[in-house]
Amino acid sequence: MKKNIFASLILATGIFASCQNSTNDETSEENTYVPIENPDATAYITEVLDFSPAPGQFLNKVDNDLDTKENIVGDTYMFISLGTFGGSVTFKFDHSIMNKEGDDLAIYGNPFEGSSEPGIVMVCQDLNHNGVPDENEPWYQLKGSEFNKTETQHDVRVTYYKPEAEDDTHIIKYKKEYAGQVEEGELDFRPVIPWHPQPMFPSFYEEDEISFTGTLLASNVTEEDGVYYNNAYDWGYADNKGYEQEGILRSADLFDISNAVDKNGQSVDLIAVDFVKVYTATIDINGRIGERSTEVFKAADISLLPQEEN
Repeated sequence: MKKNIFASLILATGIFASCQNSTNDETSEENTYVPIENPDATAYITEVLDFSPAPGQFLNKVDNDLDTKENIVGDTYMFISLGTFGGSVTFKFDHSIMNKEGDDLAIYGNPFEGSSEPGIVMVCQDLNHNGVPDENEPWYQLKGSEFNKTETQHDVRVTYYKPEAEDDTHIIKYKKEYAGQVEEGELDFRPVIPWHPQPMFPSFYEEDEISFTGTLLASNVTEEDGVYYNNAYDWGYADNKGYEQEGILRSADLFDISNAVDKNGQSVDLIAVDFVKVYTATIDINGRIGERSTEVFKAADISLLPQEEN
């Protein structure tokens, strides 16, 4: 976490369903994907389909969380914070993002050197043009620099437990399941109490536990004289190294749809995508700066950004 702005919450259904590849499909009868064209297309997000954060210090900050669901729609300077590992946001544009030469998608965060909070990016196609991801439409990860490293853990499932009434609401117990192993732990948010006294578990979930599955990056946090540094990864993650960009892309990490891989880590050939999902890729918590959670300000189709500023 980096800035004292509350996170917005919008809970929708059906978003964790998947989306399908058009050109690498095992069943030829389904190989009918047609990109969505729009002559009046805008560069930025037009709709947030789902916001499902994990525990974090910017949750439960306002009386009516749903009022802020538009934070990342359009050319905005507000943001949403995804919480710790697995917390996600899913959004779309008013057209398909075409897979052109080079980078196709810009996702803006608020990283600065020594303060990167990486998010993994997933993409999906709207085969039936119904505006939502369906169960027969799988998601594909845009692989980054850590994807093939031995310390990166794929298919990790983390379950967070809501504190009991008598428990400290700044201590979140969790269970991590990976490769047949189960690890139990807790996230200690107590150092952030002076700035964030509210409970850390998202209050709008009816369940007493929430689970997220995804790829978990190995921690690269360093500490020196009590100061924590959330170091950047080389490339391929949201809210990671956008400070290296200039002009209209300042604060944006850039993504090439050609880096899409399927659930088995195999490259897929996508001609375009319609839905984008970003989720926090680490489970670090660092003293007074709290959890390492991805922030998203906005996202853009790079091909539609003003060329003279690009």
